[in-house]
Order: sequence, then C-alpha cells, then structure tokens
Amino acid sequence: MKKTIPLSVICFLVMPLTVIFASEIIADSKVAGVMIYPDSVLVTRQAQVKLNPGSNKVIFADIIPEVDENSLKVSLNENSGAKLLSAQVKQEYLEQIPSEQIQKLKDQIQVVEDDLRREQNLRGLLGEEKNYLDSIRFFSQGQLPKDLVTKTPTPAELDAMLKFLDAKLKENYAAVMEADLKTRELTNKLQALRMEFSKIAGGVQKLKRSVEVELDAAKGQAAMVSISFLVRGASWQPLYDARANFEKSEVELISYANVKQNTGDDWKDVDLALSTARPSVGGNMPYVEPWFLRPFQPRVLREQKSGFMGKMKMASEIGSQYEAYSDSANVAMPAAAPQVAYATPQEKGIAVVYTISHKVSIKPDGTDNKLPVSTQMLKADFEYSAYPRAAATAFLGSRVVNAKDLQLLSARVNVFLEGDFVGTSSIPNIGPGEEFDLYLGADENVKVKRELLEKKVDETLIANIASPNRKTNFKYKITVENYKSRKIKVKLFEAMPIPQDDRIKAKIEKVSLEPKIKDWKDRKGVWLWDLELNPGQKQEITYSFTVDHPRDMQVEGL
Repeated sequence: MKKTIPLSVICFLVMPLTVIFASEIIADSKVAGVMIYPDSVLVTRQAQVKLNPGSNKVIFADIIPEVDENSLKVSLNENSGAKLLSAQVKQEYLEQIPSEQIQKLKDQIQVVEDDLRREQNLRGLLGEEKNYLDSIRFFSQGQLPKDLVTKTPTPAELDAMLKFLDAKLKENYAAVMEADLKTRELTNKLQALRMEFSKIAGGVQKLKRSVEVELDAAKGQAAMVSISFLVRGASWQPLYDARANFEKSEVELISYANVKQNTGDDWKDVDLALSTARPSVGGNMPYVEPWFLRPFQPRVLREQKSGFMGKMKMASEIGSQYEAYSDSANVAMPAAAPQVAYATPQEKGIAVVYTISHKVSIKPDGTDNKLPVSTQMLKADFEYSAYPRAAATAFLGSRVVNAKDLQLLSARVNVFLEGDFVGTSSIPNIGPGEEFDLYLGADENVKVKRELLEKKVDETLIANIASPNRKTNFKYKITVENYKSRKIKVKLFEAMPIPQDDRIKAKIEKVSLEPKIKDWKDRKGVWLWDLELNPGQKQEITYSFTVDHPRDMQVEGL
C-alpha cells in the first residue's frame, strides 16, 4: 500500500532548511571610521551588501588577529528593513601560509644578504689595502734615512711619495666609511625583513579571524552593514604649541595629536576621532583597606586588589560613544581652506571626544602623524616667577583659563615668543574650564641671583668651657634685574628655615623688604614677594636669620 506524507509534516521538514541553508555573502568591507584612545582603537568596517529574501549570512573575512571579541558591535542602516539575528567572531587555522608573499620576502632577504656579504668582503679588502699602505709608510720612515747616507732623494721624489701615500690613505678611509655605512643600512634592512617574515610565517599569522553576521530580510534589498571592534596597535598623544604675543597680552595654545598605528589595517580616507577615555583601564575605585600599624616584618607582597570593568559593559559603552561620534564625523574639509581645520570637541560622560573635520589616511607602519586638534586664544597677564634657592633663572608664565569644551592631557609644550622658538615646557592634565599656570620657559634677560653675604658661628666660652649650643648667623641677598625693554612683574619665592625638632631654634632677624605672603599656600616658611621692575631696574632684598642648636647635633639643610 502506498503511503502519503501529510502536508504538515512536509512543511515541518522543509521549514528548517530555509534557516540552515542561509545565503552566504562575502562582504567587500573597508575601514570607514576609527575612534582612537590613548592605548587602543575602536575600528568600524562597513560593507554595502545585497540581501536575499529570508536568512542571510554576511561574512567579514580576514579580520586582523588582535581584535577584542567581546567588544564586537554590529549595526544596520535605519532604512534597511532587515532584522539582525546574531553575530560572532569565527577563528580558523590556515592549512597553508600564502606562499607568494613568503617567497617574495625570501627573495628580498636573499638579495640583501648577498649585498651585505659583498660589502663585508669589500671591507676586508680595504683593511688589507690599509695594512699595505701602512707598511709602505713604515718602510719609508726607516729606509729613507738610510738612503740619505748614500744618496739624497730629490725634492720631487720625496714630494711624489708623500702625495701618493696621502692620496691613497684618504681614498682608503673614504671607502671604509662608505662600506661601513652601507653595511649598517643593509643590516637594519635585513633585520626588518626577517621580522616581517617571522610575523607572516609564524604561528600567530596562521590564525584567521572573520565576523559572521546573521540577518533576516523580508525581501531582496540593499543594506549597509557596519561592525566595530576594539584592537590594540594604535595610540595618540597630545602635543602643544604656545605662541605668546606680548603686545596683545595673549597666548595662542594650539593642540595637536600625534597618531600612529600598526594594527595591520591601512586606513584610507577614514573618519577619525580622538578620545581621552581609556577603555582598557578599570572603571571601579580600588578596594579600600584598613590602615594597620604593626611591627615591621618582611613578607611576600600581596597582589593589589583592583576593580575592573566588565568587558561586555565596556563594549556597550564604547559602542554608544562611537555611535554619537559617527553621526557627527562626516564633516568634510573645504577644498581650499585658507586656515587649519581643527577638530570638533564633544563631552562624552567622563571623556572628551575630538572629531577630526576631514578624512584621514594613516598607514600601519608605526610612523608619527601630526593632526591639528584645537586652538584657543588665552588672555594672559604675563609675569615672571623665580626661586633662586633652586635655580638662578626667571621663568615667564601666566595664569590662564582653559576653554570650557576642551580637555588638555599632560604633554610637552613647544614655546614661541614673538614668533621665535625659545624652548619647551609642559602642562599637567587640565580639565575643561580649569585655571592653570602656563609656563613659557626661562628668560635670560631677567637676571636672578642669591648670595650668601655672611655666616658667623658663635661658640661662646664660659670659664674656658664651650657653650652646649652652637649659634650660627646667616645673611643672604637676592637680586632681581630687568634687562627687558618693557616693565615686568616678578613673583619671587624664597624658603625660610623651619625647625622640625624642639632642640633647633631658628629666628628671622632682619628683612629689607617684607614679603607680600608668608607661608604661601600653607607651605610653612615659603615667602612670596610681588615685584614690578621698570626697564633696567634692579631690586635687592636682604634678610638674616639665626639658627641655634646643640653643639653635638648635625643639622640637615645648613
């Protein structure tokens, strides 16, 4: 008897096949945008694909190996009409290493090795030639005096021999220098090629990663699929130029980003943003431990307990931050902009993101790329600061206020005064709207000097018995001179002696000019004078003090 299969059973058997046998689409993706952190980078790759009705599997092949799998994020354009089902990072080990690239590197290494061997052989021949020339020179030094007994060489013969040796030795020396330089260049080149060969042929490069994205489409349609992930191998560091204008009493502070990357991806015309956040650093406060006092006992140091942020939470926070960046990153630079196009700052929670206003191309070779980030004009009331006890130099600076939308990271500052480069300074981490001291370097036209004028030790004897205490009188003079063509302000600091033992007594005797502040910023004994000096004016301040302490005590600091 012939059996028939119910239609419901047929549908049950057929339906899963539409899910199992999804359409596979190899995405032709490219790096569209990067968000660079001080120690990592969030890379976004995009691909325009044609989806078939039903289930689709979009494959992003050849993803760089160092990707943080937990940071993976996938998104679709809003009008795609498709539904995102799942995404995962797939790993597989290549059975064969790409032989064409390896063979090319082998050939390059062989050529460099042959060139290096040729230079080394030439270097050996030049050494033998040098020895031969030296032997002629030594022979002539001993033989010529002997020959003078029997015959006298003509001046022309002596001159010809000396010129011959001099010319040959100079040629030999030049050839040796050239051979050494070529040998060094070839050695460096060979080392670089061997490192590249080891990376490609090594076990790390045999691991291949891809991202598979499962989508469901109601109909055949086009869609823009974006994936983003966190990787190492990229970083940025701040760099500043400070250009002071005395006439306008202002300083232009220009911020740059020194960007470099060796992630393995070539960034061509990408949207680039810089973030001050550090996603690799934990987000929790360190564990608060009780403070115990106990007798010292050598012990093995315990590992410090530290909080860390969950990777999934980190990935979601990075993704949300990047979404906001991506929406505002498509700002093209004018074709013929007369001025520098700076980045657009935007506060993102605890970080500030700077979106570069034009497309950027950066090769994965680790070289430095200097990008303009921001510029601000700071109102400056220029003044000098000096602490002659530590340094006989006056430092130009000003108290300025950072812009409310900019965060400045600690970095070096290149200082320009009236258009001339005068040296470097530095700034610490500065928050938006924070007031800070911007130092513009030392000025040799403002002279500062501290001199010891007098030191007397009083050891009074009573009935030929030495006093139990020793009293020492000190007298100092501080001189400030203005050799500038304009009036200047100087903040002059000096530290007075402060005893930290009841047996030591210190007393200030005389001060020719009272300071404006004593115990400056609650620092005991730190005095501050506010001085104003006209061109060519000199200001002298003298002070004296006495230190009294037990005779058998050696006092630190005197």
